Amino acid sequence: MRHSVKLVKVMILLLVATATIAQAQNLNDTTIALKEVTIKAKTIIHKVDRTLFLPTREARHNAYNPYDLMFNMAIPHVLVDPMTKSLTANGGEVQMRINGIKATQTEVVAILPKNIVRIELIENPGKRYGDENLGAVVDIIVRNREAGGLVNIQATNSPIVPFGENTITAKYNYGHSQWGINYAVNYRDIHHTHVDKTEDFFLESTQIHRQQTGVDDRYNWNDHAVDLSYNYMVPDRYTFNAVLRNYYKQAPHQDDTGIINNNLTTHTALELSNYSPSLDLYFQHILPHQQILTVNLTGTLIKSRRNRHYTEQNIGAHQLADIVTNVEGNKKSIIGEAIYDKQFKTTTLSAGLRHYQMYDRNEYTGSSPVMSSMNQSRTSAFAEIKGHWKKLNYGFSAGATRSWFKESGEDHTYITFTPTVQLSIAPHKNGYLNYRLSTDPQIPSLSALTNVEQAIDTIQISRGNPMLKTYNVYNNTLNYSYNVGKVIAMLTANYTYHHQPIMEELLVEGNHLVIMQKNQRSYQVLNVAPTIILHGLDLFGLKNFATLSLEGGFNRYWSKGQTYNHAYNNFYYNAQFMLQYKSFAFMGQLRKNRDYLLGETVFKGENMTVFMTTWNYKRLQLGAGIVFPFVNNYRTGMNRLSSVAPYQSWRYAKESGNLFLFRLNYHFEFGKAYHTKDKRTHNSDTEDGMLKM
Repeated sequence: MRHSVKLVKVMILLLVATATIAQAQNLNDTTIALKEVTIKAKTIIHKVDRTLFLPTREARHNAYNPYDLMFNMAIPHVLVDPMTKSLTANGGEVQMRINGIKATQTEVVAILPKNIVRIELIENPGKRYGDENLGAVVDIIVRNREAGGLVNIQATNSPIVPFGENTITAKYNYGHSQWGINYAVNYRDIHHTHVDKTEDFFLESTQIHRQQTGVDDRYNWNDHAVDLSYNYMVPDRYTFNAVLRNYYKQAPHQDDTGIINNNLTTHTALELSNYSPSLDLYFQHILPHQQILTVNLTGTLIKSRRNRHYTEQNIGAHQLADIVTNVEGNKKSIIGEAIYDKQFKTTTLSAGLRHYQMYDRNEYTGSSPVMSSMNQSRTSAFAEIKGHWKKLNYGFSAGATRSWFKESGEDHTYITFTPTVQLSIAPHKNGYLNYRLSTDPQIPSLSALTNVEQAIDTIQISRGNPMLKTYNVYNNTLNYSYNVGKVIAMLTANYTYHHQPIMEELLVEGNHLVIMQKNQRSYQVLNVAPTIILHGLDLFGLKNFATLSLEGGFNRYWSKGQTYNHAYNNFYYNAQFMLQYKSFAFMGQLRKNRDYLLGETVFKGENMTVFMTTWNYKRLQLGAGIVFPFVNNYRTGMNRLSSVAPYQSWRYAKESGNLFLFRLNYHFEFGKAYHTKDKRTHNSDTEDGMLKM
């Protein structure tokens, strides 16, 4: 007990001293490894809070970037789109990290597969990762260069329609320093997109039925990301890392035209732009007796603009509506974080503090001018202990979050607690069983909290709600996996309960429909997902010729509001294959979308089909592929189940069907290779705080 009290005192003193870490003389980035019980197969290592996947020679063979490699490895629960270099996991977004650092897509793409040691999958990530809405965290552990440099160019473009995903990266190392630059430019330009919609409105004095036939219109955007980085590291002493990130996106046309009931023409012209520079400063200090103190400070500016012009005209060209909504947004935020790690003989203790301070000012002009100024802060603290007892691995953590919001002289404060329990054991040879119970707070977004009301059309109004409250999500996950030889089999069951979640609310006020967010009664999700993967199969006399993966699942949703109660079932699957022969590779993916119910709306995505072939020669890769080869019109849909305003809509994009893409990748290296150190945390702010329309 005396030892524990002393340790806590030391930890508190260390956290308080973070403001002077920059003057410390002994900083480093050495990672303390937890000495826990692991169950190791040829390519998989199970730990209490994550699964480690070791790339095989066959998986690396024709992979040019980490997304290719992860597709070849067929990591369970991770869906990879190798054409657009995107990931989803467990129906949610994936946070990418490199050696523990939160990274952008541009930074991840530049990694060469030969330098990847392992890929760590962290499902149901907790407080340490700063985002409770994630489907998973994927941490890529790499060997980096110490001397010399690297230039990497990757380009995927369509010869038929404007579609591009292009990056260039350059790094140079000299002595203890490394300089780097990443540049990415992505673009789309669709001229044949439209929305077909059927909707009803049951208002106080009238009932309105609308049947909209979409008319082809334009949808385009381009974004640019430029990252400048500097790293100074003295081995076994300290690390300093600075990154200046600049992100710019322009979407001049997000337009929508439709004909309603054959007598009314509607047109929405929407223009968006966003410029977001940020400065990320990082220090890490190695202390005696296997201790690490990490400090991260990130400042972000977000300058955004949204111009929306909605018009309605009848057959005689008589204008019935002319609604203009222009928004100029300016947001400033700072995120500070300090994390302390201490390793004992059989356990590891971690503790951390994180603080977010944000100010957002949005000026709405046009038909309904208004000014919105918001302040928000969030302070979190957590403590975590991981270890093992005989064959049992365990992890226990507890955290507390204080959230504060103020707008127009009205403020609210919420405090939430977040305990987590993780247990894992090997019940038999080649088998692994893992259970996780967690409580995560969900904090209202600035865009939902804003005290602003704006007209969508002549019937519908979008309204913010400053009275939203933080709520808790209770998550239970049980996972069993079996790995023997070239076979991986897995069964996962997950149940999530949201208590008083923030979901949509539809209100009838006279002859108008008000759409807003409100704390509802509950939201529940049950998921059962079996997976089977066959690695490196020998076929047709060829060694390690094929890798096959099939993952299916069943989702059951329960959405209970103050005035509604809905349920929805969804079956989904993802089947993919990789065939390799010498320098040639052929891959394919067929996926039935994971549709979901939230509030009163069912969101339906497109069933994905992709085929791609590549050829590698030394540092060069050439490839060609097709997306949606069996359809000539891409579509996504929504179905609102409301008794007040039900609707069903489908958005089509003709250019996305039968989309041919070509790939050209090339890199060269110079100088000596070595292991450099990267920072282990990175924070960012991306939300602009504008009222969603």
